[in-house]
Order: sequence, then structure tokens, then C-alpha cells
Amino acid sequence: MRKQNKILLLFIVISSVSYSQKLTLKDYVIEDGDTIFTLHIPIVQIIDFKNAKEEIKYNILKRKVLKVYPYAIYTKNKLEEIENDLSEIERKIKKKKYTKKVSKFLKEELGEEMKKLTRTEGNILVKLIYRETNISTYKLLKEYRGTVNAFLWQTMAKIYDNNLKQEYDPVNNREDMLIEHIIIISGLEEEFWKIPDK
Repeated sequence: MRKQNKILLLFIVISSVSYSQKLTLKDYVIEDGDTIFTLHIPIVQIIDFKNAKEEIKYNILKRKVLKVYPYAIYTKNKLEEIENDLSEIERKIKKKKYTKKVSKFLKEELGEEMKKLTRTEGNILVKLIYRETNISTYKLLKEYRGTVNAFLWQTMAKIYDNNLKQEYDPVNNREDMLIEHIIIISGLEEEFWKIPDK
């Protein structure tokens, strides 16, 4: 039994050094008087930059991801809150009034901040919203604000070289893979995010 404890301790030390991130204790179970720990160790693909220019682009992307990721988390949390509230409202007319009220609130709360985002930051935000909700921004708009509203916003997005229908695909899209890498190595998923002070 002592040998197993030493191996576990060695594994934890090596993992923490090789990943240079904090390990997160997720759960533990006591079986036959032994404590068995479950650790969350992020698997990070090492990025091999082709040249210095690509590394600079990565660092710019990292800065942008760190800036917009809190908004994606905020959207996910707000969406869950809206879903819970809507499940308690029975009448369709009241649901429509509620979504208009929430939309107005969000526009007032985040409208000015969203206007400050660059085109690429807006594009990254659309991808991150898909990552967090598993629904495209277009479908979210269509579901909560109607088809016409979603179409108008999609048209506006296209003018600014964005696409609200785009999905997040870190397996087949290099930029998405880099975004995923940034999120994992920065430990963003484990932090409590709030919208930055205005």
C-alpha cells in the first residue's frame, strides 16, 4: 500500500511540474479504508510555431480571447437563467414579453461594451458563445428574438466580416484549436468570471 501512495505522490509531482498548472482535486472516494482521488489534469497540445510571426499572432489571439471569454461565460450563465425563468412562465405572450424585457436589459448592460469590440474580437466571441452553449449565436437570436431579428443581425454581422452561424471546431480549425489551447493553459474554465468593470 505504501508503494502505491509513493507512486501516486510521484505522479502528482511530475504532472504538476510538467504542466506547470495547478491540479484540481475534483472528487475522492473511500474504499476499504483507502482514499482514492480523482484529479483533473488538463491535456495540452504543445504548439509548434512555424516562425516568429505565427508566435506573435498567437499572442495577439491570446490577448483577444482573454478579453472576450468573460462575455461568453456571462452569456452561458444568463441563458441558463433565462431558460429557468421561461420554464416557469406558461403563457406564450408572457414569454415573449419576458424575452423582450431581458433583451432590453442586456442591450443596456452590455451594448456599449460590445460596440468597443474589434471585428476579430466579435468573431472570437461568436465562436466562444458556441463553445459554451453548443448553440450558434444565430440560433439563439432566432429562438429568443425571432427569425426576422436573427436575419437582420446576421446581415449586419456579414457586413463586418462575421458570421453568427459559425460553429466552434477545435479539431478541424486551426484558429479554434489555438483558442482552445489558450483557454486550457490559461485556466480560464476554472476561474470565476464576471463582466469587467465599465
